[in-house]
Amino acid sequence: MRKIFSLLTLTVLTLFAISVFAELKVTLQSNTVVIGGKLPITVEVTGKDGKAAQFTLKAKLNFGGFDKPEVLTKGLTGNGKLVLNYLAPKKAGEVKITFTAETTNKDIFTQEVSIKVTEKDESEFSEQLKAQIDSFRGSVAIKKFNKKTWESITKNTVVQEGDEVLTLEKSYVVIKFPDGSMTKITENTQVLFEKLRVSKEGKILVSIVIQKGGTYNIVQKMMAGSSFEVKAGSVTAGVRGTEFGVENIDDKPVIKVWSGEVFAFFGNDFVLPVTAGQTLIYQLGTELVQDISQLFDSTTLEPLKELMPEVEKMFEETPEKPEEQEEKPSTTREGQQPQPQPELQPKAYIPPLGVETAIKDNQKYIVYSISPEFTIGPVTLGIGLTAYATEVGGTLYYGIPSESPSTDIINMITINHVALNLGNFYLRYGNMPPISLGMGFSVRDYFKPYAKSFDTKIAFGNFTLFLHIPYELTKLWIPEIVQSDSVLAGEMELKSAVFGMDLGIATLYDIKVTNENTEPTSDDTPINLSLSAFLRYPLLNNFYFGLEVGSQWLADMSKFGIGAFAGLSGKIGIADIIVGGYGTWNGFRPFHFGRIYTIQKSKNELPTLDNVQTSFGFLAGLSFYHDIATGRFYIYGDFSEDMDALGEFRITIPQIGAVAGLFIYGYYFDHTPFSDGKFFDSDTISFLRITYPIMERNLVAGIVYNWDGTKWVQSVYIGSEINW
Repeated sequence: MRKIFSLLTLTVLTLFAISVFAELKVTLQSNTVVIGGKLPITVEVTGKDGKAAQFTLKAKLNFGGFDKPEVLTKGLTGNGKLVLNYLAPKKAGEVKITFTAETTNKDIFTQEVSIKVTEKDESEFSEQLKAQIDSFRGSVAIKKFNKKTWESITKNTVVQEGDEVLTLEKSYVVIKFPDGSMTKITENTQVLFEKLRVSKEGKILVSIVIQKGGTYNIVQKMMAGSSFEVKAGSVTAGVRGTEFGVENIDDKPVIKVWSGEVFAFFGNDFVLPVTAGQTLIYQLGTELVQDISQLFDSTTLEPLKELMPEVEKMFEETPEKPEEQEEKPSTTREGQQPQPQPELQPKAYIPPLGVETAIKDNQKYIVYSISPEFTIGPVTLGIGLTAYATEVGGTLYYGIPSESPSTDIINMITINHVALNLGNFYLRYGNMPPISLGMGFSVRDYFKPYAKSFDTKIAFGNFTLFLHIPYELTKLWIPEIVQSDSVLAGEMELKSAVFGMDLGIATLYDIKVTNENTEPTSDDTPINLSLSAFLRYPLLNNFYFGLEVGSQWLADMSKFGIGAFAGLSGKIGIADIIVGGYGTWNGFRPFHFGRIYTIQKSKNELPTLDNVQTSFGFLAGLSFYHDIATGRFYIYGDFSEDMDALGEFRITIPQIGAVAGLFIYGYYFDHTPFSDGKFFDSDTISFLRITYPIMERNLVAGIVYNWDGTKWVQSVYIGSEINW
């Protein structure tokens, strides 16, 4: 009996020891890290036998990044031990990291750690750093801090904090810093030297903001504690000793790294490393980054194919010769100086021009506009000169078309758009963007043409708030702000709120919709309110499972419908794919607030909650993004062949030889797709626009084909491609 008891005791102790030795151990070098710094983290996994185990490690975090970003996507493979560096963002706060390790035996371990990101003390950089002009060519100007005028740059010009430098076409300037680092500002570029400071020990603090154009940089290995950053839009490149380039063209930041490593900071929240031989292209531009998965969806890392440009040479020195003139022998006598040749003048910047027809509140207008754009730090401003008439040769009015036309010429000046991006706060005024809320089940791509709005996003930690307020400034004098649309929208989201899932609520409210806007039915009261809640869970790299539950309410609150959607969404190559099923109760209408809502409303053809108590259906579609072509196509409906189809595409054909290229844009919507074998029928809404660039995108001319239900109607268009 004693032997049996001893054997049982030994067995229990053995099992206990095995369970104790099987563990995930995460060791931090420190619990704090300074803004923009890095912190080593050691991860160790032992199996049930107490020995080092092979494992795959994944991590989730609320802000920051890793020098091995694969740990956030497909995972890292280790044998007992892995060491990686946490990259701190550009804001202070508490970061929570959840590590999940899965062994080859399918044992799963999870551990959460917290790190405090602290403010960076810049008080030691008490002295101004003076940078020198190393070389320059062409037309280069500088605007000194607190001055309003631009001055030509000279060999003796000193660049200090707060100065701005501007280069025109076929021009560049090389600026050298005291430690030997150099920045080459390329042609058609404007930069702000936001910070140029040095400490008593010789540490440097350099921050350059590219407002447009690009720079090439050779940064020497710096003293510990030094900092060298180049900002482009919402992306900042931070380095220690590196050869790299940064461009900001059409609000698309690009980082190229020839040697060393660059940390790409996205706003104040997230970080991705870019190593030698890589090019990073960020698609979102100045949009606010809300989740690190958004970076992997919108950021491309490509092999770097070009060599580092020579610092002292960028353009061929040989001047162009007119083709019709033959080269003549020199007639300059010995000792006589050759006559100076006139320099080639840079092409003038032509702001976007437009002559177009517009329909606003059922009234047709001919709108004439010119709209230059300026970027100063985090502010983008588009100021236009706009006039309009209701008929060719008719009375000319100034400003944005409104119900109270103005003949005061001062109102020709209009604010087309303005945007302020401060990282955690983003405010934009301009043409209304398409709006989708939640999973897009009730509100998908809602849009009203020619309407301006205020749109803002506020993000603090895991919390994000979005608001859409449809008002526009139609006159500067006497100031007139009018409601541009009747639909207000908002959304709140909390990241990783429920078992790693993102939780959110959204609402849309139409304050001006009446029974006259609906189709004649037994109950013609319109839907004017949408409320929804949604959850989204990441399954794989860039692939999610989502659930949305929504309700729609009639304007008189006499009835409401309920709907639910569940599906998968993810990115494969250049395509975003979504597929799922839905159920509706009490007449809920999927995707009611969409691209054609305002068209149906203007035609008094809005559907209302129907009498179908329960129905089930599906949604399937894809969207794709490429430099040459972008587009999307969705088909959705119930299983009784009652379906809708929506398609949209844009193709840019580049210049080939003497042919300047083409811009092609098409749109398609049909309540009864493929009915009787017809792709276009009486309820199809579709148009095709083909434009030819006269002055690149700033001035185009082309043909527009509109489907009127029975045939294609042709019209012409002259204007700016970027205005569409």
